[in-house]
Amino acid sequence: MRYPAKVVAAVVLAMTPAGAAPIAAQEIRARTGTSLVLGARVQVQYEAPSTEGVPGTFFIRRAWVTMDGTLNERVAGRVQFNAQGSSVLEAYLELKPSDAFQLQIGQFKKAMSYFWLAANSDLPLIERDGRVTGVDHCPGVGSVCSFGRFTGALGLDNYEPGVLMTGRFAGRRLGYRFTVTNGEGLSTKDVNTAKSASGRVSVYLADNTRLSGYFALDETLDSRGETMNTPAYGAEFEFGTWRQGPHILVNAIRGRNWKLNDEANFSAFQLMALWYRALPEETGLSGIEPLLRISWADSGAEGAAEATGTVITPGVMFYAAGRNGISTNVDVYRSGDQRHWSLKVQAFTFF
Repeated sequence: MRYPAKVVAAVVLAMTPAGAAPIAAQEIRARTGTSLVLGARVQVQYEAPSTEGVPGTFFIRRAWVTMDGTLNERVAGRVQFNAQGSSVLEAYLELKPSDAFQLQIGQFKKAMSYFWLAANSDLPLIERDGRVTGVDHCPGVGSVCSFGRFTGALGLDNYEPGVLMTGRFAGRRLGYRFTVTNGEGLSTKDVNTAKSASGRVSVYLADNTRLSGYFALDETLDSRGETMNTPAYGAEFEFGTWRQGPHILVNAIRGRNWKLNDEANFSAFQLMALWYRALPEETGLSGIEPLLRISWADSGAEGAAEATGTVITPGVMFYAAGRNGISTNVDVYRSGDQRHWSLKVQAFTFF
């Protein structure tokens, strides 16, 4: 839930002890003619992996603060901080001349797949890569072989500075999203002579049904220290939407596992199914959402190092109100004779 800046300031002032000296920083004020919305999210997690010698652990998974500013209907911006890691995740100016063309300049999540672009406040899946703490099995990218691990570890779906263009046209039946970025993640400096490009083109078959194709041409350094363009391409199908009955998201991708070597090509597939059901008010909960994720990936390694893996994640989210609630997932990883699992419980709190 988000509150206008003036409401936040009033709450802070109301909580100040009587007689305490006023502090100027307690007042948040937007310039005349503009609006400022302040939001925050905190996600506290418990993880208990099957890995021998690795203890179950409580920790803060996310503590983010977001400020969305609007100058007018065509100009806006965002700054999002990772309060836990003292870093800036998103910081951009957004220009919206029309529905068919919108532009962001700054730092944002470039995300080819909508699976990574979906806000963690919407997604009851706790870890997109299906990680199991203590397991370092997948050649090149490490951790487990899964769709989310490859797209995340290879930099296909992360935060980067650059330019983003997006829009919907043809009666909103067609959409696109293109980015040009440094290719170095949150680092503000490029290390080679090229730029990374990624894009997604979508056809909306119905209001809640979408078919997309996506691609990336990511610039990295090869084994000789020279600039190398690493391609990736895939497809995505989505039916449904968040917290409205059934929701299915299917992804397939193939690309270069450049962290393994200059020639290795990985493949990955993922199916995620969710079903949101509203609950009666007397239950004290607003809804329940069971989920199932099945992810398979081939690292592209050959010979004795050849590795494929499957992650199966059953789970359920209990919503207390709005985006607040508790989610439980069990990530089960299988690869050949290897069997590992990880129980994860996360409390979602949004302001």
